[in-house]
Amino acid sequence: MNVSVVVPLHNEEPNIERLLATVVPSLERNPLVDQFELICVDDGSTDGTAAMLGPHAAERVVLVARPARGGKSAALASGLGAARYDVIGLIDGDLQTSPDDFQLLLPMLAQGFDCAHGIRTNRQDSWVRLFSSRTARGVRHAILGDRFEDITCPLTVFRRECLEHVTLFEPFHRYLPFLIQAQGYRVTQVPVRHFPRTAGTAKYGIANRLGVGLVSLFVVRWLTRHQVTRDPGRHT
Repeated sequence: MNVSVVVPLHNEEPNIERLLATVVPSLERNPLVDQFELICVDDGSTDGTAAMLGPHAAERVVLVARPARGGKSAALASGLGAARYDVIGLIDGDLQTSPDDFQLLLPMLAQGFDCAHGIRTNRQDSWVRLFSSRTARGVRHAILGDRFEDITCPLTVFRRECLEHVTLFEPFHRYLPFLIQAQGYRVTQVPVRHFPRTAGTAKYGIANRLGVGLVSLFVVRWLTRHQVTRDPGRHT
């Protein structure tokens, strides 16, 4: 299959060389991938991210530059808009998930699922991030009634059509598999590996997740109750 892999980046200069040296060879040796492109979205970085990316622009490495930081959802939306292929893969630039694990997700599309979403196993995060994630999951389950174990896992694949009727608001990226499932598409969850961050700094924590997260939960609930959905009986 042909795959567009989108990577949102903000001030990830220490990770760029490793990112390109890891993701491109991984996709080249993936037996499920025929053609691919790696879309690197620089979301208004103020370090050397753009300079590091520039020399690598090629047919299979596409650079999308945003002049000012808009947030991860905005960066992903820009990357999705630039994607050429009908299968989309997402991964973060810190490589705490591995592009090799696309080999675990892509077969799910061949089996009839429209989206395969990762569940990070043995998470290599601080206790603060683990606690905030556990708390957020409980609140989300109560408000949305979903049963995603790790909805914010950055490693996922899906068919482009899954987002045709999704409002790409900030922060839609936190609820992507739920928004896809709410339209009647088939979503499955797959365990993937998780690794410590080796360079750069995390962009999310309790301070910038709690307030925005609560508001966005109610936005998501309203959207999924009012949006146009597809026929859930398409795939049986």
